[in-house]
Amino acid sequence: MVEETRVYGYRWVVLLVFGLIFMVGQMMWLTFSLIRNEVTPVFGLAAGDPSVVLLTASQPLAFIILSIPVGWLADRKGLVMVAGFGAILQVLFGTLRIFLLNDFAMIFVCQFGLSIGSVMIQNCIVYLSVSWFPKGERGLATGVSTLFMLLGMLLGTALSMVLWTVPLYGDPGFTIPLAQANIESILYLDTILAVILTIAFFAVARDKPPHPPDIDVLAEVTPSIRGMLKDRNVWFISFGFFAGFGIFIGLTAIVEELLLSLGIPVVAGLGAPVFVMVLLLVFGIIGAVVVPAISDKVGKRKPFLMVSLVVGIISTWILGTSTITEVSYISAAILGFFLIAVMPVALSMLEEFKTVGPELSGASTGLAFWFGNLGGFLGTILLESLRVGGSYFYSIVYLVVVMVIATVLILTIPETGHRKEMAP
Repeated sequence: MVEETRVYGYRWVVLLVFGLIFMVGQMMWLTFSLIRNEVTPVFGLAAGDPSVVLLTASQPLAFIILSIPVGWLADRKGLVMVAGFGAILQVLFGTLRIFLLNDFAMIFVCQFGLSIGSVMIQNCIVYLSVSWFPKGERGLATGVSTLFMLLGMLLGTALSMVLWTVPLYGDPGFTIPLAQANIESILYLDTILAVILTIAFFAVARDKPPHPPDIDVLAEVTPSIRGMLKDRNVWFISFGFFAGFGIFIGLTAIVEELLLSLGIPVVAGLGAPVFVMVLLLVFGIIGAVVVPAISDKVGKRKPFLMVSLVVGIISTWILGTSTITEVSYISAAILGFFLIAVMPVALSMLEEFKTVGPELSGASTGLAFWFGNLGGFLGTILLESLRVGGSYFYSIVYLVVVMVIATVLILTIPETGHRKEMAP
């Protein structure tokens, strides 16, 4: 007897509340990213102390340690338990930050705790898509989740900078106590929002609908972790995440110094580095919805991966070498649109491999994000290590070479799209 299938309108409600807890976690993680030099005195650190970078490095580090086991856990315990517990961790450690501001070590612990919550939420992306959405919408659903991630990153960086700059910073009577009060106002806002959205998630989210949206027939046998790990295509896609995250996270870490090295004027406030990051994220948000939706519509994955990778190589090179401000802005927008758009398409492709299927969607997502965050973490270190004097030329060469290798590997992967060509 064939199991009854139904597509529920409620799937968009579940996706919305999931996306919102995903978004607020990214906001909380990046609260200090653009104001880290200003807040170091509040943490009890000397101005310019490099250890403050650890606050941003906390999330890639948490993914490296926990991504694979959390992905496996998502497949077994479901969306509500795993993502819900992640949301609770975000609320808990977000609240603790308010009371531990003067202790940098404890602030790092809180940032790492927030990041564990993010790992638990992010690794449920594909689980949600395969549980609630038919095959023809899964790329779009994963893209919408990615949209919320990027929106959180954009709000986390821009909103904290605006809230820091407007009320207190720059006041003639600026003092460390005033700075602390200002930061606390930002943290209270983040935490209150996280509490509201977490309650909404538990009130609305469900693991799976009563009937599946369709019957998955791609897996010839029940997939196993061992079988998945023997599939070279899974590793090739995961290496693509290594390359892509290396560019995205690596460039984020060095963008200010990179533009300076190219002779592009960098001023305080809304200068070139901020515009580059905003363009990268805004066009990433657009690409994360548009490209997966088209991929779903035409039933193809591989062409979109290849185009995005090739364009990503070219735009990375231009952004890393151009001395013209306007060209930097254009290349950042193109890079954001294509590089970020490829992530939901690649995640959908992973789930469509016979060795993965819906049963191991969380585990495959965990493996991909493990590679991605390893690439971001190592990329951040290597880009700085490869700098010669004030030049990042060899750092950009590293990013391009890794992306070229990823492109060659993914070129060998078979198409997995749900609309196969009819055999003659």
